[in-house]
Amino acid sequence: MGVGIVLFMKPSYMFTPDGDWKEFGIGQNEDRYSPFPFWLFCLVWALVAYFLVVLMEPAIFGPTPEVAAAAAAAYSSSLRNVRGNARMNRYTDDSDSDGAVELPKGYYVLNKKATRLSGVPKYVYLGPQEPQE
Repeated sequence: MGVGIVLFMKPSYMFTPDGDWKEFGIGQNEDRYSPFPFWLFCLVWALVAYFLVVLMEPAIFGPTPEVAAAAAAAYSSSLRNVRGNARMNRYTDDSDSDGAVELPKGYYVLNKKATRLSGVPKYVYLGPQEPQE
């Protein structure tokens, strides 16, 4: 699309007044030469378009099967850890008015889908924190 737009608009710094492509040249006659000719634009546009597609691919097509399988394994493992560590959760005493829950120390990841659905941040427990040496 970007190349088509440039070919349709024919900007003066890439094309001559009669519609021909300018050659590459710096410090020469600006009527025939350009520091940014059409072929250089195509090369730069190809790189930009490639990186845009690479960055947008997971959002458009979803994660690859390998990433999805790893995420599912981590999620099921985190569910076992949460159930196994349920006894570690202690409610604060009655003198504390907010009723906060003391969570086990470890790693948590924001569950974006559940957060988006409920409007309240929801986290998934991934496991205990490794001891620091």
